[in-house]
Amino acid sequence: MYKPVFDELKFLFESNKDLGQATSMKKYMKGKFEFLGIKSPLRKKLNSSVYKKYKIKPNDDFRDLINKLWNEEEREFQYTAMDWMERVVNKMDKEWIGVLEQLVTNKSWWDTVDWIASNGIGRLFLKFPETRKLKCDNWIQSDNMWLNRTALLHQLKHREKTNFDLLQSYILSHKDSKEFFINKASGWALRQHYKYKPLEVFNFVSQHPELSNLTKREA
Repeated sequence: MYKPVFDELKFLFESNKDLGQATSMKKYMKGKFEFLGIKSPLRKKLNSSVYKKYKIKPNDDFRDLINKLWNEEEREFQYTAMDWMERVVNKMDKEWIGVLEQLVTNKSWWDTVDWIASNGIGRLFLKFPETRKLKCDNWIQSDNMWLNRTALLHQLKHREKTNFDLLQSYILSHKDSKEFFINKASGWALRQHYKYKPLEVFNFVSQHPELSNLTKREA
């Protein structure tokens, strides 16, 4: 079933590409990806027009569609995969955690990893809490920086359900990191938790002056 969906999306995107915008978007992303030049509002409008024609469920066909979109060269296709996953993430089973893990490590950059971490994986861990610690313990120790970042950011939308002990341990395991994306993520996660438990965050940062300046500033 995924092939007609993909073909229709590709036709619509090719018909609406804007080379001038594509150049600007590529520059903004530091030249890491090619673009068709389709801005987010139009992309989502095109996606919705196709989505309404098909009854999409997070099954094998849908995984094929997501993988096909992810393998396309232009970045709008990865954004489209996330748009479509957003519609069915609450219906996903735990097998999707592995699928999303693969997406984190493929064509990795903050624009896809951060969405997958907080909107995809983070929501699935709330639904399947028994899967979280083993997965995240492996990710935080991984040589892949984007998996590290996913472990740090997956609780961004957990609000009062945030496991702060787990977050603290993950941040401290990378306290000596010089990697911008890791230190930024640590600070971001702390800043988000501060909205709900400010004293916990204040005490943690105060007790750990060894944290990077970026982490402390973000927090």
